[in-house]
Amino acid sequence: MKITHVSTRDILGGAARAAYRLHIGLLRANHDSRMLVLEKRSQDSSVEAFRPPSKWAARVRRALHRRLLEREGLPIASRPEGTTFFSDDRSQHGADLARQLPPSGILHLHWVAEFLDYRAFFGVLPRGRPVVWTLHDMNQFTGGCHYSGGCPKFVEQCGACPQLDSVDANDLSRQIWGRKHSAYTGFDLEGIHFVTPSRWLAGEACRSGLLGKARVSVIPYSLDTETFKPQDRRGARERFGVPSGAQVLLFAADSVREKRKGLALLLDAVRGLALPDLFVVMIGRRLQNQELPCQSMCVDFVSDEASMSLLYNTADLFVIPSIEDNLPNTALEAQACGVPIVGFRVGGLPEIVRDGQTGVLVTPSDAHALRFAVAALMGNSEQRSAMSKASRIRAETEFRLDLQARRYVELYAEMPQGC
Repeated sequence: MKITHVSTRDILGGAARAAYRLHIGLLRANHDSRMLVLEKRSQDSSVEAFRPPSKWAARVRRALHRRLLEREGLPIASRPEGTTFFSDDRSQHGADLARQLPPSGILHLHWVAEFLDYRAFFGVLPRGRPVVWTLHDMNQFTGGCHYSGGCPKFVEQCGACPQLDSVDANDLSRQIWGRKHSAYTGFDLEGIHFVTPSRWLAGEACRSGLLGKARVSVIPYSLDTETFKPQDRRGARERFGVPSGAQVLLFAADSVREKRKGLALLLDAVRGLALPDLFVVMIGRRLQNQELPCQSMCVDFVSDEASMSLLYNTADLFVIPSIEDNLPNTALEAQACGVPIVGFRVGGLPEIVRDGQTGVLVTPSDAHALRFAVAALMGNSEQRSAMSKASRIRAETEFRLDLQARRYVELYAEMPQGC
């Protein structure tokens, strides 16, 4: 079976890593899998970097299209720091991506913001070409936002977008929504099988105005449970300079400055903790040292999975204070390393954490409840030990690479094979 995965990136960012892990799982299952990406960071020869046409006319066309997008995208560019990612449905690459696709039986799309131009891509792609599209957030069924922030307008057709600070019913979000609708309709929405990693995201897609009538399946993310596994805690702490006798709370996120990641809520919770031996490890890109009433360290996000696994193994608890999320890779990784999780009951997190068995979930955005849950588990080593064992078992039985690959192969087999 030949599969081509299309993704903006291969390993940079949670969605990219999730797509790459599926690709690796399929390769290990002896399928002919390859990736085509706009931005390649790995050294993997099975990942191909997209090469825009170099002829003079093509370069001029891209430059003009880029200027158009920059001018019309000012409402996106002017949003304040900390807001959730928002993207246009158009790309400077137009139909070039569709024309560069290698021959394959299955075309599998992933997170393709700033890479795939909806109308140009589906306008060139032959009708009947089997397409699987894994949704890593809400963007494929909204007018541009990747998480709605509680706004219900994607259920209809967007407009007067609160994330653009707009009161215009025909604003950029309505125009993006309309162009996506036109692209889906022109290609034939029934020809695309959408997949979500969480039941929560499937529910949001099915109530949307764009994908409410589409085929949607749920296949959870996976990870290599031989890389992310319980390891010697003392050795892990020595490696990173974490005190051996401390009670270690770990937080990790790619985009810590996004408000939905809940860093402010975490800091509020930690500042009220009365644990004399508390040590907080915080991992994230551009994460600045925070003033905390305890020992702490900040680490830039680690792309090497073996090192990241060791970092998880320094922790007694993993805390994930997101107020919106799909099926966060960090929670899966912590669970595979046998680290109990404390977080808010939002998005797909309840589909990872079995409340009371592998961690504790509390009322969303309640920093006091988060603080109380952390303190209670830090004070109960027997419960943490039981949760650690249950966490590892759950990762091995539900989130292995081979299991996810098998589920996708079963889905691919139901689709007509293209060329």
